[in-house]
Amino acid sequence: MNKRIIISFFSLVFILMINMNFSQKNLRVGYVNMDYILSNIEDYSKAKEEYDLRINKWKSEIEKKKIIIEQSKNELEIKRPLIPNDIYQSQLKEIEFEQKNLNDYINKRFGAEGDWLVQEKILIQPIQDEVLAAVQKIAEKNKFDFVFDKSTAIIMLYSEKKYDISELILKSILRQEKIDNLEISFDNDKKKLLQEKIKRRKDSLLKLKELKKIKRDSLIKSRRNNLNK
Repeated sequence: MNKRIIISFFSLVFILMINMNFSQKNLRVGYVNMDYILSNIEDYSKAKEEYDLRINKWKSEIEKKKIIIEQSKNELEIKRPLIPNDIYQSQLKEIEFEQKNLNDYINKRFGAEGDWLVQEKILIQPIQDEVLAAVQKIAEKNKFDFVFDKSTAIIMLYSEKKYDISELILKSILRQEKIDNLEISFDNDKKKLLQEKIKRRKDSLLKLKELKKIKRDSLIKSRRNNLNK
Protein backbone atom coordinates (compact mmCIF):
# COMPACT_ATOMS: atom_id res chain seq x y z
CA MET A 1 0.00 0.00 0.00
CA ASN A 2 1.72 3.21 -1.12
CA LYS A 3 1.58 6.61 0.58
CA ARG A 4 -1.09 8.01 -1.74
CA ILE A 5 -3.40 5.06 -1.05
CA ILE A 6 -2.85 5.45 2.71
CA ILE A 7 -3.70 9.16 2.56
CA SER A 8 -6.78 8.45 0.44
CA PHE A 9 -7.89 5.72 2.82
CA PHE A 10 -7.69 7.94 5.89
CA SER A 11 -9.36 10.80 4.03
CA LEU A 12 -12.19 8.43 3.12
CA VAL A 13 -12.51 7.25 6.75
CA PHE A 14 -12.62 10.89 7.93
CA ILE A 15 -15.32 11.79 5.39
CA LEU A 16 -17.36 8.73 6.33
CA MET A 17 -17.12 9.61 10.02
CA ILE A 18 -18.36 13.15 9.31
CA ASN A 19 -21.22 11.82 7.18
CA MET A 20 -22.22 9.33 9.88
CA ASN A 21 -22.21 12.05 12.53
CA PHE A 22 -24.02 14.45 10.24
CA SER A 23 -26.80 11.94 9.80
CA GLN A 24 -27.29 11.93 13.56
CA LYS A 25 -26.99 15.66 14.26
CA ASN A 26 -26.02 18.98 12.70
CA LEU A 27 -22.26 19.45 12.96
CA ARG A 28 -20.86 22.73 14.24
CA VAL A 29 -17.58 23.40 12.51
CA GLY A 30 -15.36 26.48 12.90
CA TYR A 31 -11.88 27.53 11.96
CA VAL A 32 -9.21 29.94 13.18
CA ASN A 33 -6.22 31.62 11.61
CA MET A 34 -3.55 31.00 14.24
CA ASP A 35 -0.97 33.19 12.46
CA TYR A 36 -3.41 36.12 12.46
CA ILE A 37 -4.24 35.68 16.15
CA LEU A 38 -0.61 35.42 17.27
CA SER A 39 0.49 38.38 15.14
CA ASN A 40 -2.04 40.58 16.97
CA ILE A 41 -0.87 39.61 20.45
CA GLU A 42 1.76 42.07 21.67
CA ASP A 43 3.41 39.61 24.07
CA TYR A 44 3.84 37.10 21.23
CA SER A 45 5.39 39.72 18.95
CA LYS A 46 7.87 40.67 21.67
CA ALA A 47 8.65 37.03 22.45
CA LYS A 48 9.11 36.22 18.76
CA GLU A 49 11.40 39.22 18.32
CA GLU A 50 13.51 38.14 21.32
CA TYR A 51 13.59 34.56 20.03
CA ASP A 52 14.66 35.63 16.54
CA LEU A 53 17.40 37.87 17.98
CA ARG A 54 18.89 34.96 19.91
CA ILE A 55 18.64 32.56 16.97
CA ASN A 56 20.26 35.06 14.58
CA LYS A 57 23.01 35.81 17.12
CA TRP A 58 23.89 32.10 17.34
CA LYS A 59 23.79 31.72 13.55
CA SER A 60 26.10 34.72 13.16
CA GLU A 61 28.57 33.25 15.68
CA ILE A 62 28.56 29.94 13.82
CA GLU A 63 29.09 31.56 10.40
CA LYS A 64 32.00 33.65 11.69
CA LYS A 65 33.63 30.56 13.19
CA LYS A 66 33.12 28.61 9.95
CA ILE A 67 34.87 31.36 7.98
CA ILE A 68 37.84 31.40 10.40
CA ILE A 69 38.22 27.61 10.24
CA GLU A 70 37.97 27.61 6.45
CA GLN A 71 40.60 30.34 6.21
CA SER A 72 42.89 28.36 8.53
CA LYS A 73 42.49 25.27 6.34
CA ASN A 74 43.31 27.20 3.17
CA GLU A 75 46.34 28.91 4.72
CA LEU A 76 47.64 25.57 6.00
CA GLU A 77 47.30 23.96 2.57
CA ILE A 78 49.21 26.86 1.01
CA LYS A 79 52.03 26.44 3.57
CA ARG A 80 52.07 22.64 3.34
CA PRO A 81 54.92 22.35 0.80
CA LEU A 82 57.03 24.78 2.85
CA ILE A 83 56.75 23.23 6.34
CA PRO A 84 57.79 19.87 7.84
CA ASN A 85 55.10 17.16 7.96
CA ASP A 86 55.02 17.02 11.78
CA ILE A 87 54.27 20.77 11.97
CA TYR A 88 51.61 20.36 9.29
CA GLN A 89 49.98 17.47 11.19
CA SER A 90 50.11 19.41 14.44
CA GLN A 91 48.39 22.46 12.91
CA LEU A 92 45.88 20.23 11.13
CA LYS A 93 44.92 18.64 14.47
CA GLU A 94 44.36 22.12 15.92
CA ILE A 95 42.03 22.98 13.04
CA GLU A 96 40.21 19.66 13.44
CA PHE A 97 39.86 20.38 17.16
CA GLU A 98 38.33 23.77 16.38
CA GLN A 99 35.98 22.11 13.88
CA LYS A 100 34.89 19.58 16.51
CA ASN A 101 34.22 22.39 19.01
CA LEU A 102 32.16 24.18 16.38
CA ASN A 103 30.16 21.03 15.61
CA ASP A 104 29.49 20.59 19.35
CA TYR A 105 28.38 24.22 19.58
CA ILE A 106 26.04 23.83 16.57
CA ASN A 107 24.52 20.74 18.18
CA LYS A 108 24.17 22.57 21.50
CA ARG A 109 22.33 25.45 19.88
CA PHE A 110 20.40 23.76 17.06
CA GLY A 111 20.40 20.02 17.85
CA ALA A 112 17.28 17.92 18.49
CA GLU A 113 17.30 19.02 22.16
CA GLY A 114 19.17 22.26 21.57
CA ASP A 115 18.83 25.73 23.01
CA TRP A 116 16.57 26.81 20.13
CA LEU A 117 13.92 24.41 21.46
CA VAL A 118 14.45 25.50 25.06
CA GLN A 119 14.06 29.17 24.10
CA GLU A 120 10.95 28.36 22.08
CA LYS A 121 9.41 26.61 25.10
CA ILE A 122 10.31 29.52 27.38
CA LEU A 123 9.38 32.45 25.14
CA ILE A 124 6.80 31.29 22.60
CA GLN A 125 5.06 28.10 23.72
CA PRO A 126 3.33 29.63 26.79
CA ILE A 127 1.58 32.15 24.53
CA GLN A 128 0.65 29.46 22.00
CA ASP A 129 -0.73 27.35 24.86
CA GLU A 130 -2.78 30.34 26.01
CA VAL A 131 -4.30 30.69 22.54
CA LEU A 132 -5.06 26.96 22.33
CA ALA A 133 -6.72 27.12 25.76
CA ALA A 134 -8.87 30.03 24.56
CA VAL A 135 -9.82 28.08 21.41
CA GLN A 136 -10.82 25.07 23.49
CA LYS A 137 -12.81 27.20 25.95
CA ILE A 138 -14.78 28.97 23.22
CA ALA A 139 -15.25 25.75 21.23
CA GLU A 140 -16.73 24.04 24.29
CA LYS A 141 -18.88 27.05 25.15
CA ASN A 142 -20.30 27.26 21.61
CA LYS A 143 -20.51 23.45 21.24
CA PHE A 144 -18.26 23.17 18.16
CA ASP A 145 -17.59 19.64 16.93
CA PHE A 146 -14.47 20.63 14.96
CA VAL A 147 -12.19 23.68 14.92
CA PHE A 148 -9.55 23.80 12.17
CA ASP A 149 -6.48 26.00 11.90
CA LYS A 150 -6.53 27.78 8.54
CA SER A 151 -2.81 28.66 8.75
CA THR A 152 -1.65 25.02 8.82
CA ALA A 153 -1.29 22.60 5.92
CA ILE A 154 -5.05 21.94 5.82
CA ILE A 155 -6.28 22.94 2.37
CA MET A 156 -9.42 25.07 2.62
CA LEU A 157 -10.61 25.79 -0.90
CA TYR A 158 -13.57 27.77 0.41
CA SER A 159 -14.88 28.81 3.80
CA GLU A 160 -17.59 31.21 4.85
CA LYS A 161 -16.52 34.07 7.09
CA LYS A 162 -19.22 33.23 9.63
CA TYR A 163 -17.31 30.07 10.54
CA ASP A 164 -14.11 32.04 11.28
CA ILE A 165 -13.84 32.46 15.07
CA SER A 166 -10.36 34.06 14.99
CA GLU A 167 -11.65 37.48 16.11
CA LEU A 168 -13.64 35.86 18.90
CA ILE A 169 -10.50 34.09 20.15
CA LEU A 170 -8.37 37.23 19.84
CA LYS A 171 -10.88 39.42 21.71
CA SER A 172 -11.11 36.83 24.46
CA ILE A 173 -7.33 36.79 24.91
CA LEU A 174 -6.95 40.59 24.75
CA ARG A 175 -9.82 41.02 27.21
CA GLN A 176 -8.13 38.62 29.63
CA GLU A 177 -4.82 40.43 29.18
CA LYS A 178 -6.55 43.73 29.99
CA ILE A 179 -8.06 42.21 33.14
CA ASP A 180 -4.66 40.82 34.17
CA ASN A 181 -2.98 44.19 33.56
CA LEU A 182 -5.66 45.95 35.62
CA GLU A 183 -5.13 43.46 38.46
CA ILE A 184 -1.37 44.01 38.28
CA SER A 185 -1.89 47.77 38.23
CA PHE A 186 -4.30 47.47 41.18
CA ASP A 187 -1.80 45.33 43.08
CA ASN A 188 0.94 47.85 42.32
CA ASP A 189 -1.29 50.70 43.54
CA LYS A 190 -2.04 48.77 46.71
CA LYS A 191 1.66 48.14 47.20
CA LYS A 192 2.43 51.81 46.60
CA LEU A 193 -0.23 52.92 49.09
CA LEU A 194 1.11 50.47 51.66
CA GLN A 195 4.65 51.75 51.14
CA GLU A 196 3.43 55.35 51.53
CA LYS A 197 1.54 54.42 54.69
CA ILE A 198 4.64 52.76 56.14
CA LYS A 199 6.74 55.80 55.21
CA ARG A 200 4.23 58.18 56.89
CA ARG A 201 4.26 55.97 59.97
CA LYS A 202 8.05 56.04 60.08
CA ASP A 203 8.10 59.82 59.58
CA SER A 204 5.56 60.24 62.42
CA LEU A 205 7.61 58.05 64.73
CA LEU A 206 10.75 59.97 63.83
CA LYS A 207 9.06 63.33 64.52
CA LEU A 208 7.71 62.01 67.81
CA LYS A 209 11.18 60.85 68.78
CA GLU A 210 12.62 64.26 67.91
CA LEU A 211 9.94 66.03 69.97
CA LYS A 212 10.66 63.78 72.94
CA LYS A 213 14.37 64.50 72.60
CA ILE A 214 13.73 68.27 72.44
CA LYS A 215 11.47 68.05 75.49
CA ARG A 216 14.01 65.94 77.37
CA ASP A 217 16.86 68.30 76.49
CA SER A 218 14.76 71.28 77.55
CA LEU A 219 13.93 69.59 80.87
CA ILE A 220 17.60 68.77 81.54
CA LYS A 221 18.61 72.32 80.72
CA SER A 222 15.94 73.71 83.02
CA ARG A 223 17.13 71.50 85.90
CA ARG A 224 20.71 72.58 85.37
CA ASN A 225 19.68 76.24 85.47
CA ASN A 226 17.80 75.63 88.74
CA LEU A 227 20.85 73.94 90.26
CA ASN A 228 23.13 76.79 89.24
CA LYS A 229 20.86 79.26 91.00
